[in-house]
Amino acid sequence: MQLASNLTPRKAMKKIISIRHLIPALVVLPLLWATITTGVLAFYSGRKAVNSLMSELSQKSINSIEKHIDNYLKVPEIVNTINMITIENNLIDINNRELLTRYFHDQVDAIDGLYYIYLGTETGDFLGVQKQPDGTQALVIGNAAEAAGRSVYQLDSAGVRAEKIRTLEAQYDARQRPWYRSSLEIGEISWSPIYIFGSTLELGMTSTIPVKSPGGDTMGVVGIDLGLKDLSNFLRSLEISPQGIAFIMDRAGNLVASSTDEQPFLNENGQQRRLLALESQEPVIRSTVQHLLDTELSLNQIQQPISSRFRLNRERQLLQVTPMESMGLDWLIVVVIPESDFMELIYNNLRFTMIIGLGVTVVAITLGGIASWWIIKPIDNLHAGAKAIKANSFDPEMLESTISRSDEMAELGQAFVEMAAIVQAREKNLSEELVELHRQQEQWRRASHQNLDPTVRFQELMERARQARQNRV
Repeated sequence: MQLASNLTPRKAMKKIISIRHLIPALVVLPLLWATITTGVLAFYSGRKAVNSLMSELSQKSINSIEKHIDNYLKVPEIVNTINMITIENNLIDINNRELLTRYFHDQVDAIDGLYYIYLGTETGDFLGVQKQPDGTQALVIGNAAEAAGRSVYQLDSAGVRAEKIRTLEAQYDARQRPWYRSSLEIGEISWSPIYIFGSTLELGMTSTIPVKSPGGDTMGVVGIDLGLKDLSNFLRSLEISPQGIAFIMDRAGNLVASSTDEQPFLNENGQQRRLLALESQEPVIRSTVQHLLDTELSLNQIQQPISSRFRLNRERQLLQVTPMESMGLDWLIVVVIPESDFMELIYNNLRFTMIIGLGVTVVAITLGGIASWWIIKPIDNLHAGAKAIKANSFDPEMLESTISRSDEMAELGQAFVEMAAIVQAREKNLSEELVELHRQQEQWRRASHQNLDPTVRFQELMERARQARQNRV
């Protein structure tokens, strides 16, 4: 009983494990494992390379933005400094309105981004040349002693005053304006906070510097209004990524410029106010600022460049933030790149790898099946032949297809046929011996009934058996 119980699991195991299935499995499973492993390793190595590329690209974009801002803001400072030196050294007479008008006209015409160049004097007079929305220029003149306020005149292409366009507020005294008083308090070149230009409805800043006489007395203040629309245009020109976004904001969270088409200010009840990044209609900008507030608590706490990742609509976003403190400004430059912009290539490569792997697997399964059939068929024939020998019904033609092969199976089949012939011959001889023994046994029994000596009879039988064996040999 114990022997039978030990044999039962082995028989069950033999029924489960089949060479017919084992051979294809040994071919396909390692290949399938190698394909999946290669795909997974390629995916993660590709993602690592993409993250490195995204970080490098975002940092490159930030460097370009910083360089552009420096150059963009240096121009008004340089022009203001030149104007200050020109006036202080009496190279131009501030009382000569025609000459001063042409001088400012040529500067506005030659330098992109300059919106308004003007001079306010200690007598309260004001003269400025302004670029209008249609690209032409206008002259603005004001006198504190006149109640009529400032007058606006059209300028021709040579900077010569033409017809009057309109009259501004009732009275204007340059000495009472915030930009004039702030410049005298600081005493050097400085920038105003960002505000909305009323005539063009765009964000801008004012750069001012006081002008002194050779004796150190204040002669006035020269200023330049610089529009920030060109900053947004520059951000749009950056090749960050297909869906990448760059924007600039101040520490209060107000947008300064962005690579989107959204205006950085809102119109409310006929009044304009600056747009908070959290109020942006762009989900990326809004979610980015919210992520910064969630992780940094306050935008004022960002003192060093930071790099992080967050998810927007289940899609990973790479975020780079760099503080910019230059020329009295305190801005945050932000670049956001969605991972999908670069992972699409990785996904395509992964899909291609899996398709190739599945194709190779199908081929391997087919070849494994053919190989299995090529190996199993002669084994089945030998198995059937063994059963036929057991049933004493073996026919050599059963192994004809096996013997006709040109491999080791043919030799095995031939040896099996020869073995079967030997077994059949031995069985035949054994049968004949059994018949002979039965006949001799019958004779011995009869002799014993005839009172012959049994010993003598037994010796005769043994001698005949020995002679029979010698004859077979």
